[in-house]
Amino acid sequence: MEPIINCSNCGIEYPRRSLNCPSCGQIGISKLYKYVSYNERSLSILINKKIWCPTAKSLNDPFEFHFYLTQDSFSGIPINQESIEHAKNMIKEMPIICFSEVNNDILMWSHYSQGHTGFCIEFERRENNDLGKWDLCAPVIYNPDNKALSFTPEEITESKSFAKIVTSKSSHWHYEKEWRLIAHRKYTDNLIPLPAPISRIIFGCKMGINEKKTIARILGSNIKYAEAKQVKSEFALKIESIDFNKIVDAS
Repeated sequence: MEPIINCSNCGIEYPRRSLNCPSCGQIGISKLYKYVSYNERSLSILINKKIWCPTAKSLNDPFEFHFYLTQDSFSGIPINQESIEHAKNMIKEMPIICFSEVNNDILMWSHYSQGHTGFCIEFERRENNDLGKWDLCAPVIYNPDNKALSFTPEEITESKSFAKIVTSKSSHWHYEKEWRLIAHRKYTDNLIPLPAPISRIIFGCKMGINEKKTIARILGSNIKYAEAKQVKSEFALKIESIDFNKIVDAS
């Protein structure tokens, strides 16, 4: 089922990947986030305005694109199982870039930002960029019963089945609130121009001041900055804005 969102203005439900409410025009999910470690590759994203576009097979879930057919034959003709495996492998060669719609998840910071020492890049979804386009960027569907996708031989040839395969995951991963940008095949295992403008950088709660200064000097004062801070009374993070000058003047 297509993930939905309730409009904060008029209250109607509409597809989550839509940038605007179809009734009142209110913007829905306007920001997406990329958690990264602090290293040469992540700094190059900020410097060169390009991001690495890996193949789907490099994703860390071994159950990606896990599906099966409910029948072993089609119109009385046995289905070659090797062809099904070949189709799965072809899908895994697709270039996919993963984002999240949350910026304060402690597990995401731990897993993808080198134990909270990295940073989070905030991208702004707009109608004129790839993250805002319906047919390129979509939220992941988390299967509540954790059963693999199943299709009849007729269904597997439909485009909606393909879309379901590349955007479905086990509910174990629900906390990530992941979105996926399906890039053009020419960008497979290569650099792709940033799919949307960077609107803010969020520093991890364990990031050093020298690393913060380096990022601030790369991007300058036209970008907003924030830092993740541990909440005193909870196992949680709060995101607080920080002034550019406070970063570069810190000792």
